[in-house]
Amino acid sequence: MKKRIIVLTACMMTGLVLSGCSGEEGQNDDQASDDNVEETVAAEESSSDPKEDGEENSSSSTEEAHAEEAASDSSSNSIDTYLQENYKVDQAHYETDVWESDSGVTNLTVNLMPDTEAYSQEMDKKFQNGQSEVEEDIESLFDVAARIMKELPEEKGRVDSVNWVSYDGESTVTLIQDYEHSEKPAGDDALSKYSDEQIEYARVWLQLGPNQDIDELNVRTIPAGEKLNPDDETSAVYPEDVIQLAGSRLVDGSVTYSGNGDGTVNVYNVPLRWDGKYPAGKAFYNEIIESTKLVPVETAEDEEVIRLIQLQKIQ
Repeated sequence: MKKRIIVLTACMMTGLVLSGCSGEEGQNDDQASDDNVEETVAAEESSSDPKEDGEENSSSSTEEAHAEEAASDSSSNSIDTYLQENYKVDQAHYETDVWESDSGVTNLTVNLMPDTEAYSQEMDKKFQNGQSEVEEDIESLFDVAARIMKELPEEKGRVDSVNWVSYDGESTVTLIQDYEHSEKPAGDDALSKYSDEQIEYARVWLQLGPNQDIDELNVRTIPAGEKLNPDDETSAVYPEDVIQLAGSRLVDGSVTYSGNGDGTVNVYNVPLRWDGKYPAGKAFYNEIIESTKLVPVETAEDEEVIRLIQLQKIQ
């Protein structure tokens, strides 16, 4: 009887041992399963969504663009304040465009803007009258523009041009421009394939040409020292090289001028064909030279400039 009890007890102990082993294996399996789940979740979290990456990159690029724009606006405001303090013009203010050329140079396009529409209209009339009489206000603007071009500190940028812009933004008069070092902003430019001379001829005719309905624009260079009137022995001579623009017909008229390289021209009041009694005398011709008018040339629309360029015949 005792033996049976011992055997049963042993069997029970053996069963307990087996049961304990089985329990440990189950716990190990559960732990492994949990570890696998955690690794899967971690892997999913660490893997990036391409779409999200693209959105992040796009957002970063947008932020950089906004930062650059803000920096440019800040620079413009700083320059405008400096100009207003040092080159104040009554009833007008400055709005400067800051841009970087392909060579990495910071350029400034300084625009002088009237404060009111009434003052803008008043000045526009004076610019137009500048062809026939000297306007003190206009001369003052040219002086201010020249000072800005000459005196503005280099660390603020290179002044490409100083312009008078009408209140409505429809009219622009270049007061002075650094043609020698001028660098146009990067990007497409309809006039970039044409020379400065071709553009100047077209703009001068668009502004001063008596007849805009022409079929060709003849361009002739008259050297300094040549007589104003070749048929009059008493004629004075041109003190500088001049350009004579004319249509193909007498009715088209002509414009004779010399360029100053700063957006202005000196206009000579001479006809395409001289009629009258000669000799007229030196005093007559000297008066023509002394009455030469300084005229700022407007930029005009690119399409109109190109149209006139295509009609040019340079002699």
